[in-house]
Amino acid sequence: MAENPKFDEYKSQIIRMLDTMFDCLGLTGEFKVEENGSRIGVLISSTDAGRVIGRKGQTLESLQLLVNRMLFKTDENAPLVTLDIDGYADGDRERRSARREERGERGESGSYERRPRRSDSGAGHASSAQLELQAQDAAKEVKRWGEPVKLPEMNAHDRRIIHITLKDDPEVVTESIGEGAMKKVVISLKKAE
Repeated sequence: MAENPKFDEYKSQIIRMLDTMFDCLGLTGEFKVEENGSRIGVLISSTDAGRVIGRKGQTLESLQLLVNRMLFKTDENAPLVTLDIDGYADGDRERRSARREERGERGESGSYERRPRRSDSGAGHASSAQLELQAQDAAKEVKRWGEPVKLPEMNAHDRRIIHITLKDDPEVVTESIGEGAMKKVVISLKKAE
């Protein structure tokens, strides 16, 4: 017996969503949905596993994000869905997907300042993938709202990852501000020339 009384409803909804997504992407796959505590786990079997996972797990992460957003849109109390294919389970990917969007406070200049993300290890050091995701999230906010976003103070290595991640984005610019080794990165809209 499933712990969540709506599990069968979620299960059929998730399978329908994934079937549609896979069909649109020209992928094939079979889905096994099971309850995993307060989450729902989906084990995917596919001959296109490499394409489903994508570079550094980005495609799988995007599919997981879409499934969760669609499920939460229909039911705000829906459990978190995690996707796994051929044993590809990246703990950082799951933690990033599990986090809801963080909100910061507006600074004096009207820019949007993000709160630092905390890693589960407590060490406070973010991985390259986490920094890339943070940069992309901040760029989306800048494009959507038009206000600059200040990321938390970080070392030169981490700032470089942010700058490199967004260097080819034609709509935003990045700039390091502050004194000393720890500086903030400000992401803002590129001015029209």
